[in-house]
Amino acid sequence: MPKKNKRNNKKKITQPINQSQATSSANETKTSSSSVVTQTLTLSEQTFLQKVSLQCIPPTTKNKTQINAIVQQATTILEKYHMVILHNTLTPEEITAIESEYKALLDFKGDSAIGEKDASKRSGTRFYNCKCQVGPACTFNGWKCGSENTKSLLHSTNNWKKGTSIWERVTNHFGFQHIARVEVVTSHPGCRNQGWHTDGSHGLTVIFPLVDVDLRKGPTQMDFDTPFNSLYEDRGKVGGKKKSNDAPSYAKAAMPKGSVVLFNANMSHRGTANLSKSSRPILVLDCSLRCQHESESIWDVEHIPLVLP
Repeated sequence: MPKKNKRNNKKKITQPINQSQATSSANETKTSSSSVVTQTLTLSEQTFLQKVSLQCIPPTTKNKTQINAIVQQATTILEKYHMVILHNTLTPEEITAIESEYKALLDFKGDSAIGEKDASKRSGTRFYNCKCQVGPACTFNGWKCGSENTKSLLHSTNNWKKGTSIWERVTNHFGFQHIARVEVVTSHPGCRNQGWHTDGSHGLTVIFPLVDVDLRKGPTQMDFDTPFNSLYEDRGKVGGKKKSNDAPSYAKAAMPKGSVVLFNANMSHRGTANLSKSSRPILVLDCSLRCQHESESIWDVEHIPLVLP
């Protein structure tokens, strides 16, 4: 079990965002600042979040040079630090659409893929499950009826993204084009720390917070001290003694809603305790290498036009 992180040199962090060269106008910066999450993090975590954060461009932008620059920066950061945060990835309307479907499907019965995950007040609403994710206690696979808008939003072919958004281009760069699971995991008030765990041998875990996630809401915490597999199958273990000199022992992915964090699925991580008075729903995708069930994956499901409220 990893040692607890020492919380020395605490300092207020008001905006864990790195203003990259690919960022756009002052209006965009102003919009981002309005949704900033104020929180207390260790100085090392604050500095690290700035290093792994990038601003995305507005959805109306069609400049391929800007888009390619962000993708290149994101993949470079992932190769070095094994996590990257992209801000302003989802619009408020898109977040509302996902949250609406999640609330309609939320069910606390423990006899299906949609229900209470454990006794610590953490629930999961499964939107999609590939057969490769079906365990002995779960027979659910495919899309859950009622989550069509979320499916279309993530992989829409009728807007500027053309089915390949920036986060998808990043996962595709590493060959992780197979989506094994799509789920909204909710940490309810009073939820305890999750146990340390990994999501797979090789792949990327992609998390979209549906609310602002500050320190009290229980952000996902990464462990850089425990060795884990490289994003590339032929490069062995990274982290531990092989981690970057400027990477901390632990880092919490605190970020405003509309952002997305992508991190090495083999990195040990956990959801931290929710000390606030409101729930913390996050949309989680497991992205991995192709599997034997690829013909039944999300990529071959016909997209349905997105309906926003």
